[in-house]
Amino acid sequence: MAKGNFHFTNLRPGLVINTSSNSWMGKLIQMVLARNWDNRRECPTHDAIVVEYDGKLWIGESVSPVAKLTPIAKYERLVRSGFIYRIRVLEVVGATTNQEQEAARWWLDHVRNSPYDWMAFPRLLWKAVVGDWIKSAAGREWARWCTEGVAEAWRIGGKLDPWQKRNPTPLTTWARWQQGKLRLIEMEII
Repeated sequence: MAKGNFHFTNLRPGLVINTSSNSWMGKLIQMVLARNWDNRRECPTHDAIVVEYDGKLWIGESVSPVAKLTPIAKYERLVRSGFIYRIRVLEVVGATTNQEQEAARWWLDHVRNSPYDWMAFPRLLWKAVVGDWIKSAAGREWARWCTEGVAEAWRIGGKLDPWQKRNPTPLTTWARWQQGKLRLIEMEII
C-alpha cells in the first residue's frame, strides 16, 4: 500500500498493535534492543491494544505522562505521514472473542490513566545488555510502559500469556509473533 492510503481494517477489542516509529524514543529503543540486528529499523518500538470505550474503538497505549485512549484516525494519520513506518496488528493465537474483550476491558479498568513507568528504563536498558536474570518487574508495580500494560491485560484479563515474561518489550511481542504465539492480521510498511 502506498504512503497516504493506510486505513485499518477489521479491528476489534483485544488486538495488539506493534509499531516502529521515527520518534527519538523509538530510535533509542531500537539502538538498545536491536543492537545486534543488521537493520535496526525493523525492530518494533511500541505496543498498544485495541479497546472499546463509549461505543467506539480506540488504541489504548501507555505513553508519558499517563496511559490513554488514542483515536484510531490519529494512528492512521501517523502511518500515512511515515512517522509510524511499520505497523502490525496481531491477535493472540487460541484466544476466544470473550478473552479478547476481557483483555481490552482489563486494560481500560487497570492500565488507562496509570502513569508511564519511566523508572523501568534503566532496568530495561540493563536487561537488554546483560539479559533478564532478575525476574521481578523492572519498574514500579503501579505504573506501566507500553508492552507491560498490554501483556498484563492479556495475562490477567484475557487469561492467556503469550509474552511469558515479566519485563516484555515491543521486541518480545515481535518474537512471540515469530514463534507463532501471536498471529498477524494486518501489516503496513512505509
